[in-house]
Amino acid sequence: MSPEVLYRKWRPHTFAELAGQEAVSRTLTNAVKAGRVAHAYLFSGPRGTGKTTTGRLLAKAVNCTNPKDGDPCDECDSCQAYRAGRALDLVELDAASNRGIDEIRSLRERANFAPSGGQDAYKVYLIDEVHMLTEPAFNALLKTLEEPPAHVIFALATTEAHKVPSTVVSRCQRFDFRRISVNDVKGRLRVVADGEEFEVPDDALDKIARVATGSLRDAINLLEQMVDSYGTKLTLENVIEGLGEIIDERSGDLAGHALRGNLKEGLTLISEVRDDGCDLRQFQRQVIAFLRGALLAKAGVEPEDGWSDKQKEARQQLVADLAPERIVATLKAFGEADLRADPLSPLPLELALASCVLAQEAGSAQGAAPAVSAPVPSPPRPAKPQAEPRRAAPPKASAPTAKTPSAVVPGTNPAKADGPKPEPAEAKSSTASSASAPQSPPESAPTSNGASDTGPASVQLEEARAKWPDIYKRTREIQYRAGALLNSGCAIIDASDDEVTFGFRHAMLLDRMEGDGGENLRALQQAVDEVLGPGRTVRCVLDPNVEAQRTTRGGHLVRAVEELGAEPLSPDS
Repeated sequence: MSPEVLYRKWRPHTFAELAGQEAVSRTLTNAVKAGRVAHAYLFSGPRGTGKTTTGRLLAKAVNCTNPKDGDPCDECDSCQAYRAGRALDLVELDAASNRGIDEIRSLRERANFAPSGGQDAYKVYLIDEVHMLTEPAFNALLKTLEEPPAHVIFALATTEAHKVPSTVVSRCQRFDFRRISVNDVKGRLRVVADGEEFEVPDDALDKIARVATGSLRDAINLLEQMVDSYGTKLTLENVIEGLGEIIDERSGDLAGHALRGNLKEGLTLISEVRDDGCDLRQFQRQVIAFLRGALLAKAGVEPEDGWSDKQKEARQQLVADLAPERIVATLKAFGEADLRADPLSPLPLELALASCVLAQEAGSAQGAAPAVSAPVPSPPRPAKPQAEPRRAAPPKASAPTAKTPSAVVPGTNPAKADGPKPEPAEAKSSTASSASAPQSPPESAPTSNGASDTGPASVQLEEARAKWPDIYKRTREIQYRAGALLNSGCAIIDASDDEVTFGFRHAMLLDRMEGDGGENLRALQQAVDEVLGPGRTVRCVLDPNVEAQRTTRGGHLVRAVEELGAEPLSPDS
């Protein structure tokens, strides 16, 4: 074997040998053939896809004395000099270590000298990882790119084209290199293996090509590593073992526990894997591969992931009665488990398992909880709730002139008293005074059964609605978020001796009111007890037709801030 590493030894020497970048090869060979080579090129794309190699081939082609359809002949003295790495007209600069303005100034000075190859030759400057240049260096390079000498060609290579200033990009012909397909990588590996007289089966080369994920350089390095470990006669088993891809069947078991909601068994299995000294990152990748295969199997797609027939059959049985949503959620949870900070800690895997199991338990328990009254959060509502009948808002001009006392005596609970409930004296006097008033009576509001409601309940509703500013203010003082929700699209739609009902226009507002562990509802209940008197249970319902009561505290921006649950700053703050 040659002491030179394989990926350097087997670099392409013509555009025809460049794997997986047919569009780039065709464009450049046509440009060389027609004599319309641009003065600057930008090659961008993932690592190991041929950017630097293409820059060298371009320099070799434009200085070849006998090109063949735009491709270097690889036989003339110039081509042999480029092949041996002693060409004087190719200047390579690593911008990662030469990123300052002084290096670019030196490059500009040397660019004015004529190439050593003669009058028709070109001097090619290949700047690798060009995005690493500093801003002053880019500015120094920009003028040369705009008006370069006639004999100079710039080839800029980068893996992060978005970091290159647009002023530089606009002065270059840009070529985006794509990841090389598995078949192209496999074909090039076959050329290398045959040239080095390695005995490698096709399935082993296919495994290496897939692990390389589109980087030909990585694939050739992996092939050389496998040969160094197992000799020139490789088998698929050697490659799988060398790549660390021996599938631990417990990865499928853990995926099954996560999908089935077996928390105890899953945590025990993770502890066993850790105690056995297994690579938890590799184990995580196998769990993800199993779940991905499960998702594909559920969709009717057969994945090519190296699992045995027995394991594939078990996977089919596992997903037979599972919803795709559960598989996706589990796959996402294990995919987001981050083992980079501490690869030896099983905590990320345990958290991923626990989140999957608890989410399933919460989903199965949804809708089974009993009815809840404040301050405990309400249970989930049906998909299409029946809105409470819309009640007429009190006329703005008929607000009571005197302070209306509470309908319930503080410290008593009419709902728990024995015997008939006496009508409060205040309510009677209020009713009598309104009946004897000279103006026409207000329009009666329909009750839930469609009857006209002109009795004490209607009076209590008017009293509760009249106290809205005080309820809102006190709720906001106790829990600001709860107050903001009241002022976003809510109104009191019913009131009695036992209960006060708040209607919310939007389900999102109702969910937020019932969320936060019941903190918002407790604040609202406390405010109602303090303003209207104790003994009335707070109930929140969805009513899309509710006419919201608002307490104006500012313009539309202030209201928008409050609807988001934030507290606007006061002028004094």
